[in-house]
Amino acid sequence: MTDVLRTVRLALHPVAMSDQAALLTHWTGPLVRRHLFDDRLISAVQVAEIIDSSERDFATEGYGLWALRPVRWSVDADDPGPAAPGDPLIGVAGLSHHEGPLGHGADVEILYSLEPDHWGQGLAAEASRAVLDYAFGVVGVRRVTAEIDMANPTSAEIALQLGMRRPPDGPSGPDGAAYYAADRSRWIGYRPVVDAVP
Repeated sequence: MTDVLRTVRLALHPVAMSDQAALLTHWTGPLVRRHLFDDRLISAVQVAEIIDSSERDFATEGYGLWALRPVRWSVDADDPGPAAPGDPLIGVAGLSHHEGPLGHGADVEILYSLEPDHWGQGLAAEASRAVLDYAFGVVGVRRVTAEIDMANPTSAEIALQLGMRRPPDGPSGPDGAAYYAADRSRWIGYRPVVDAVP
C-alpha cells in the first residue's frame, strides 16, 4: 500500500515535519483559518502536533493528512512527474478520526484546505476524490463524514459533488455546522468522476 496519491493535477504526499513552515503559513492565512480553525491563529507547536498525529494515524489507521502540490508535467512526456516535498504547498487534504456526531461512534472525517489563489479550480474536489477512493478502496473505511461550516457554501457544494449527503434529521454542529456523510457501499456504487491516475 502506498501513501502517496496522484491525480491529474496534484501529487499528495503525507505531511511531514519538513512541511511544518509551509503548513503554518498556509493554516494561519486569514481566509484559510476562517473555516478551519474558527479564525484562531495556531502556533508552530500546534502544527507540529498535527503532523505528529497524522504520522501516527498513517502508522495505525492507514490514513492521515496529505500535502497537496501541483504535478510537474514534462514538456516531452505525456506522464506527469512527481511533485517533490520542496515544491510549493497549495493545500492539504486528508482524513482524521473523531467522535462522530451522527450516532455511529467514532467517525472518519475528511478535511481539506487550499490556498485562496487556487480556489474555484476544482482542486479541492479532485484531492478529496483521491482521498475518498483511498479511504474506501485501499483502507476499507466504511464511512466518512464532513463537518461543513454553512458560512462556506462552497464546501457544501464539494461534499455534494463527492456524493456525500446530509442526513435529513442530522444534528447541527457548533456555530450551525452541518454534517455530511458518505458510505463505502454507496461510494463504490456511485463512482463519481475520478481524476486519479495509476
